[in-house]
Amino acid sequence: MGGIKVAAAPVSWGVFEQTDEDNPLRLGPEVMLDQMAAAGYDGTELGPPGFFGSAPVMKERLAERGLSMVGSFMPMRFSRAEHIEEDLTWMGSVLDLLEAGRPDDVMPKAILADASLEPERMRWAGQIASHPEAALPEARFGTLIDSIHRAGELARARGFDPVLHFHAGSYCETASEIERVFEALDASIVGMCLDTGHALFGGADPLRLLEDYFESVRLIHLKDCDRDLLAEVCRSGGGMSEAWDRGVFCELGLGTAGLDPFLEALEAKGYEGWMTVEQDRFLKPRDTAEALLELHTRNRQWLAARGF
Repeated sequence: MGGIKVAAAPVSWGVFEQTDEDNPLRLGPEVMLDQMAAAGYDGTELGPPGFFGSAPVMKERLAERGLSMVGSFMPMRFSRAEHIEEDLTWMGSVLDLLEAGRPDDVMPKAILADASLEPERMRWAGQIASHPEAALPEARFGTLIDSIHRAGELARARGFDPVLHFHAGSYCETASEIERVFEALDASIVGMCLDTGHALFGGADPLRLLEDYFESVRLIHLKDCDRDLLAEVCRSGGGMSEAWDRGVFCELGLGTAGLDPFLEALEAKGYEGWMTVEQDRFLKPRDTAEALLELHTRNRQWLAARGF
């Protein structure tokens, strides 16, 4: 699809925003970028700020491999008024890195997200509808929306396009929460990052979200999901960590997320922009460098076989 470019993300290699640098299974940034380029991706997201090096180092590493910097996931405590100034200052430092370290004319997305930090939310992620005690207190909803708008305006003032990533474990997880938040947001300030896997995790339908919010969708995070395993994790009382550990987000085409109808609708609607393949996962001993390259090459080939 000529209007869509496909990116990768460090989280697919087991590198999360907060990660153990001493993990012996983790690939270094040079090897990871080599694998992204070899597998056929056009760009990458940032991952943990600094993982790809300082701005000059990152710029050189990406340029050498012909990879664009597509965006950065920036979780912040949007509903906590006492933390928002600190979090916005941190956000500014990430934007500094993106601005100075991008290797070409692609302007990275500022991918905003409510932070998945509240213990009750993480504990009952995937089961929030059955646990009203974990809902966002009504008094903090206005703070959530105002803070997201402030972050969006800050990003826009610096030339970045901000999108909100609904996310499991956050206060924007379930179908009803996604609807309420995006109905309250000014789409001219903050668009949507539509993540197929996190939609399913929270009980939303990615295809329905695409239909309802297409005009706001400015970034796609494509995940496949083993919905049977997800249901099992939820029944067992497991949260996000167990889901990542057990491989709920699986190789493209091996899950039950219904990605083919979603991709067909994306094409029919004429989406133009970036699609980032994400397979949030904890690394296992079987995840050697060779196995990871094979996995992410298969993911890219699965999409290529569908015209992307």
